[in-house]
Order: sequence, then C-alpha cells, then structure tokens
Amino acid sequence: MTERQKGIAALAFTLVAWSFSSLFVKFLMPYYDPWTQNVYRYASGMVLLLPLLVQRVRRNPALLGKQQLGRLLVPTIPNVVHQTAWVVALLWIYPALSSFLNKSSVLFAALMAFVFFPEERWFLRSKRFLSGLGLTMAGTVGLALLRPDLDQMKMNLGVLLALLAAAGWAMYSVAAKRLAEELGSTVSFSVVSIYTTLALLPMALAWGDLRRWNSTPWHVNAIMVFSGVFCIGVAHTTYFRAIKALGVSVCTTMLLTTPLGTLLISRWWFGERLTAGQIVSGMLLILGGALTLLAREKPAEACLSPVSEA
Repeated sequence: MTERQKGIAALAFTLVAWSFSSLFVKFLMPYYDPWTQNVYRYASGMVLLLPLLVQRVRRNPALLGKQQLGRLLVPTIPNVVHQTAWVVALLWIYPALSSFLNKSSVLFAALMAFVFFPEERWFLRSKRFLSGLGLTMAGTVGLALLRPDLDQMKMNLGVLLALLAAAGWAMYSVAAKRLAEELGSTVSFSVVSIYTTLALLPMALAWGDLRRWNSTPWHVNAIMVFSGVFCIGVAHTTYFRAIKALGVSVCTTMLLTTPLGTLLISRWWFGERLTAGQIVSGMLLILGGALTLLAREKPAEACLSPVSEA
C-alpha cells in the first residue's frame, strides 16, 4: 500500500469517527455541562495514547526533547479554542448545523496552507481543486443557512461559536502539519492531548462539575469514555497521518462530508430535519469533496518526505 493509499484509509476512518462527534456531545448535554465533558472526553483519549507515547520515547529518547515539547504548545492553543467553542455551541444548536458551520474551516485552512506551505500552493492553481473548493463552500453555506430558525438569539450565538471553532480548527491543522511530519502522528497528538486536557481542566473546575459522574447512569459514562477514545484518541491520530500523506487542504475539504452522516443520525436521535435546499446543498458538498480528493499529486520531487513510524 502506498503512502497516499494509507492516507486515504486514515482519512476515511477519521470521517466516520467525526461524523459521530457532535452527536455524542449533544447526547451528553443533559448529563454533563460542556466544561466537564470536555475534560473527561479528552482525558479518555489521552489515556489511550499514553502507552504508545511512552513506547515510542523509550525506543528513541531523542525524539521528544525540550524544544519539541515547547513547539507542541503551538497547535495546542487553537485546539483548545476549537474544542471549547464547538462544545459550548452545542448547548443551543443541533449536531448537524454545528458540523456544517465547523466545515467553513476549509477556507481558512486553504489560505493558511497557501501562505505557510510552498508544497501545497499548487492546489490553489489546480482547476479541479478550485472547482471542488467552490462547490464545497457553496454546499456548506446552503446547508448552514437554509434553515427557518437562524433568527433566534441563542441560535446566532451558537453559530458564532461554531464559526470561531472552525477558525481554531483551521489554525490547529496548519500548526500541527510540520510537527506530525517530524515526530509522527502518535507522538504529536499524544503530547497535544496532554496539554489540551490540562488546559481544559481549570475551566471545568471553575464552571463545571467534575463529581457529576457519580450520579450519572453507568451507560452514559461508558458512552462518554468511548466517544473520547474513538473520536479524540484514535481519530486525531489518523487525521495527523492523513495530513502527512494528502495535505491540509485536501483533508480539510474532505471533512466537509461528515455533516451529511451527522444529519441523518441527528434526525433519528434529535429530530433534526433536512430541507429541500439542504439536500441540494449536500449534493454539491459531496461532489466538491470528491473533486478535491481526485486532485492529482505533485511530482515526486515536491512531495512530502514519508515519516517512519514503528
């Protein structure tokens, strides 16, 4: 299997996992406030990755020095912004709308990738990629705006927070790219997950209720832990790997397809409905995502160097 094929497989897994992220968070809202579930979900993903981090560092002690630990603080900051704004937004808006609005990150990511990564600038000169980008943006706008309840105050606040989360996610994706190439996806996100959990903890202590688990049904706690392991611990690692193989712009654009799966399940769980305009917009989004994935790779001399991982 080539590096590109491995990247596509990793991206496919990430798409499935992150189709459920908003659904899990919204499901947990009656039991856990945003601050508390943020800490518990991130800590669950962190615990899963810690043994892998220890194993990698033992094999290569020079892999993770003080300089690398300091540099990993950079992607942590936008990751905390994204995680906090996204989860709080789900207090007022439903999973699919949150997921659609979050996908506006494709525009921020494409522009930042163009500025910071010379090897990805050819994407914005590719007619196929630009066509796909335009279709996905049009589809996302239609899916987000063709709703009858966007004039409500709480909805507007949720929309603003979801857009802030989108900008944070784009900055996180760009900041994590080089580190994932140098250190490997598992090591990179393991450290970022530790930093993020520690950053989320003060907010939970101030505004949350960390003792809530004791009065919550066991199956709800099990779902919370599973969502952290599946959607944070595993999916973020596969996303790092996909970024290395496919690039920031392609990965971020393909993530635009996840709200479609989220909307179908959200209709069943929460009664979210898909309007005719959203169906058309969803078709445009899928077509645009397919076009970006089919964009051809740059010749071998301009490709990213593969990162060896055990």
